[in-house]
Amino acid sequence: MKDFLLNLPRNIKRLILIFVDIASLSFAAYLAFVIRAGSFFDPYNGYAITNITPDELLLVISLAPIIAVPVLIYFRLYRSITRYISSETFSKIAYALIISGVAWSSILIYLGFPIPRLIYPTYILFSISFVCYTRFTARNYLMSRALEATNNVLIYSIDNEAKALFQHLSNHIKYNVVGFITSDSKLERSVLSNIPIININNIDSIVEKKNIKEILIPDIYQKTGELRNIIKNLHSHKKIIRKIPSLENIVTGKANISDFKKIDIKDLLGRETVKSDSYLLKSCIENKTVLVTGAGGSIGSELARQIISLKPKLLILFEQSEYFLYKIENEIKSNKQIDGSKLKIYLGSVSDKKYTEYVFSSNKVDTVYHAAACKHVPLIESNPLSAITTNILGSYYVAKSAIKNNVKNFIFVSSDKAVRPTNIMGSTKRFAEITLQSMQDNILKYNENSKIKFCIVRFGNVLDTSGSVIPLFREQISKGGPLTVTHPDIIRYFMTIEEAVELVIQAGSLSDGGEIYILDMGEPIKVLELAKEMIKLSGNNVRKKNSVDGIEIIFTGLRPGEKMYEELFINDEKRNTLHKDIVCAIESKLSYDKVIEYIDTFENLKLNIPHKELQSLLSESINCDDNKKNIIDINKK
Repeated sequence: MKDFLLNLPRNIKRLILIFVDIASLSFAAYLAFVIRAGSFFDPYNGYAITNITPDELLLVISLAPIIAVPVLIYFRLYRSITRYISSETFSKIAYALIISGVAWSSILIYLGFPIPRLIYPTYILFSISFVCYTRFTARNYLMSRALEATNNVLIYSIDNEAKALFQHLSNHIKYNVVGFITSDSKLERSVLSNIPIININNIDSIVEKKNIKEILIPDIYQKTGELRNIIKNLHSHKKIIRKIPSLENIVTGKANISDFKKIDIKDLLGRETVKSDSYLLKSCIENKTVLVTGAGGSIGSELARQIISLKPKLLILFEQSEYFLYKIENEIKSNKQIDGSKLKIYLGSVSDKKYTEYVFSSNKVDTVYHAAACKHVPLIESNPLSAITTNILGSYYVAKSAIKNNVKNFIFVSSDKAVRPTNIMGSTKRFAEITLQSMQDNILKYNENSKIKFCIVRFGNVLDTSGSVIPLFREQISKGGPLTVTHPDIIRYFMTIEEAVELVIQAGSLSDGGEIYILDMGEPIKVLELAKEMIKLSGNNVRKKNSVDGIEIIFTGLRPGEKMYEELFINDEKRNTLHKDIVCAIESKLSYDKVIEYIDTFENLKLNIPHKELQSLLSESINCDDNKKNIIDINKK
């Protein structure tokens, strides 16, 4: 029964309460007459003490709730959540019923009903008692169910957002709000809506004593900087911290109140959210035909998501993996807010020269985001020809087709591993950068009418991309460990995939042609610290030496071609742009003739070429003046 009542819609609950009040107020009026008469009587037979008729008596009794209920409505007493009614609410009920009782008495006296005067104050006393008693009884009854809720929770803060969250949770039997958290020591031991306010420094005992399952953070506090500070203050309880959707989305039905999200590693490592420039976002996309290569990959699929939301005329997805192409296509088309007719897909490889040309010639493409690449460092070290075919030749074919077919904007997604590379992946990406810059300076050799602007965007590791360390750690944690870290001192730059793609799009709009843009990655982070934080977020502890408890971290040694740290700039020459998180690097170039010479060489490589010979060729191809620092120097730095 309790569950049934708690799950009823708010409007139905209010109607039930109104009917209960009508019955209580009517009985209070009747009982006032009983007290004066000294015995119970039948209203239909009149009232023996006076000459009031049965019809008049019934009218007098009925008039009591008719006057009182509107007054209670006026004082908004049907908006209160019954199981959390405070003493303040009971005071308001008494005040409202005194006013309604006086009004009832005045009307009856004015109309000249023969009613003993004692009945008037008696009715007021009984009305207050009965209405307050019904609410008190209902509160205790429903609260007993709330205390049986599966989740005892704390709400961070005591502002309007926290109060609104509390009101919403009050309608859900799964959650029992035990307290509000504040950093203001002056408010400790105070109450809000009859719920205690707890100082943030004193919640450890509450969490244990009350068996707190979740600490809820309202949406307003989920900006990266604020959230990190909150998590820092609640460090020992990170595993039970939950982020809730915005109340606006909950009210509009876009999200459920129960859609709580765990604190993720990006909440600890992310940076302050930078406000995007709407012009830079839309400039190369809105009402344009946009092509994304590698559209099924981590970066490519996020590009597709963001581009389609910016209202292109047509979005073309080019991907060699059937599964990943299907996946992103299905995701976009299943979004009811997006026009699926603005989507076109091509299954194939950018290294297929003829098919790539076909894709371009079949569509009047305005903008290209070239994200197709082989990027997994150890895997590519074992399969270098695949990296050359995709990263170098594929990029060249896509760029050549783009020039030939009058594409206006070409944005190449590069990597920090292209800076003084120590591996095959980095070397191929660096040569692709050099190739595009060279082609920018020699466009007329391909198409005298071309006005294409090549733009290269370089950044570091992106959280949650395929093959990155984050998914690997999650999988290892789910199996109970151990977590594998190559070296205790290895560091990497990290940013969220959403932010990286958003900045890539904006960088493309800044380009005049041939620039290498570097995204601000913030401060580098030790991978070891990342592993420790992820273990703690999972609710586990890092295994200590000579212990069997917790999840172990082991060091496996640097993999082939792996650096201790990555860099974003080859030299210190750079200039600022209109966007504070995008910097333009000034780097040396390779002559066009030399680039084409190497392209011809790469196209004619034999499958059985020795690995060392291939490494030597790649090293030679990227050996611009700025790029001559060798592997040993980098790793010893």
